[in-house]
Amino acid sequence: MNATKNILQVKPVALIILLLLFLGVVWSSLSLPMVVNAAKYAQVSREMLSGGDWIRLSIAGEAYDQKPPLLFWIGAVFFQFFGISTPVWKIAFYLVSLLGIWSTYQLGKLLYGKESGMLAALFWACSLSFFYYHNDVHTDTLLADMVIFAIWQLAVFFRGGKSIHFYLGIVGTGLAMLAKGPVGMAIPAMATGLDLLIRRDWKAVFHPRWLIAALIIALMISPALIGLYQQFGMKGITFYFWTNNVGRITGSYYVQNPDPGFYLHTILYMLAPFTIFALAGFFVRIKETVTSRLKPGMTGELFTLGGIVPYLIVLSVSKTKNPHYLMAIVPLFMILAAWYALRLARETKLTKTRFWIFSLNNLVHLALWGIMALFVFWFFPEKRMIFWLIILAFLVLILLSILKFTGIKRQVATLTLSILALMFSLFYSFYPSIGAYHAPFKVAEDFNRQAKAGEQIHLYLKPSRYWEILFYSTHPGRYYVTEDDLPGLLKQNKDWVFTDTAGKDQIINKLPETEIVAEYDHRSLSQATPRFLNPRTRASKLEKRYLLHLP
Repeated sequence: MNATKNILQVKPVALIILLLLFLGVVWSSLSLPMVVNAAKYAQVSREMLSGGDWIRLSIAGEAYDQKPPLLFWIGAVFFQFFGISTPVWKIAFYLVSLLGIWSTYQLGKLLYGKESGMLAALFWACSLSFFYYHNDVHTDTLLADMVIFAIWQLAVFFRGGKSIHFYLGIVGTGLAMLAKGPVGMAIPAMATGLDLLIRRDWKAVFHPRWLIAALIIALMISPALIGLYQQFGMKGITFYFWTNNVGRITGSYYVQNPDPGFYLHTILYMLAPFTIFALAGFFVRIKETVTSRLKPGMTGELFTLGGIVPYLIVLSVSKTKNPHYLMAIVPLFMILAAWYALRLARETKLTKTRFWIFSLNNLVHLALWGIMALFVFWFFPEKRMIFWLIILAFLVLILLSILKFTGIKRQVATLTLSILALMFSLFYSFYPSIGAYHAPFKVAEDFNRQAKAGEQIHLYLKPSRYWEILFYSTHPGRYYVTEDDLPGLLKQNKDWVFTDTAGKDQIINKLPETEIVAEYDHRSLSQATPRFLNPRTRASKLEKRYLLHLP
């Protein structure tokens, strides 16, 4: 037991350094401009605040039904008190995610002990997916926090806790549904339900308290349902409960990445740098659960596997796949990662399993630095001295960790420092460099500087792109998508338009007196292909975008 405790027994100065490094990485991400969905969500919050309607959501003047309102409520509240800006938006969700980190610690502690809880919280907070999706905020960012909180509280209750924990778990489930829809209920239900079913706790399964729980959840999600009904009628309610979830799974509503093997490689980086610990813990836990023959009174828990396995199966068969869909179960993976890492720490001999786990972790560690080297030496060479001094500090800390620590403690230290160094290099160097080629940022600046009072900027492009122009513009207009929308756009006298080459030609053909204010070489941040990243072929991948001023 002492060997396990020693894994986390480090001097307070080491914890302070780790916290400062974590906060430094967070700070380096705060001012990075947002793109696509993150900018769209921030704009919904902005319009919610400016319009004063917190029930009926809108974006660019159009009714919005794609996501429930919790994310936008939080954003609007922070905008109200601290002003509308990118750092305020991101800080809001970093702060909310303190609940997710704390819940991960508490659930890990409940299921596997205090050391596991502490390590699980560290793994989650320092994972690539945590940093990436708190910079590029999605509803799944919030969903992960509410899901792990709900599972923690329900696990406490069904491990002998007070009734208040059950109802807190139900409140957490309601918040998860306000963050992402029915999937927010499905994951806690599967996690708790499988644990109860395996234990044959039929009294708990059929207890009337679930009827009260259903009523609480119904009341909590009612604002979202009312808003959808008022804007879209019963189609809005159907969309919330069925179309936006089952429709994506079956492909009847939306198809993207139907490849059933998509998550086999996506999960490798979503769990980084603790992927090896997480996957090993996951498969070992499955093996031990199966070999126990699922007898009543079996030792262990099914909250983690119950939350992960059914959801992962559904994601894999779904016709619509995105990396951020995994966010909701990453904290559960990290609990298993911590459990398995500490289990390895109890081994006094270098077994074959421990040898391979350590070797694979070392490869991960080297891969992170190799990726960083590509970014800062080849793709976008970094020349600022302050950057290299900070990277040197990371290298010194890694060297000290190798010299001072052994075993699992060394593995955890080097992996954690490596991911912090990589994320810092991304936020401080790579993203600002690649962002110089993302025209909408410059477009918003040019419009804000040149537009006169009352003039708006509109977009005439394909949908679901470049929402950042609306968020970063002082007077955002509307999004015009197809040629059928062109007559409506051309009526916006003296307004401004961001468009591509085809759109520019169509507008000037209709209104020859339209002014081409600026021409931009552009590459979307969401399309960073190898040929664009390669400096030798980058120019060939640039496209033209235009800022027009209507007569």
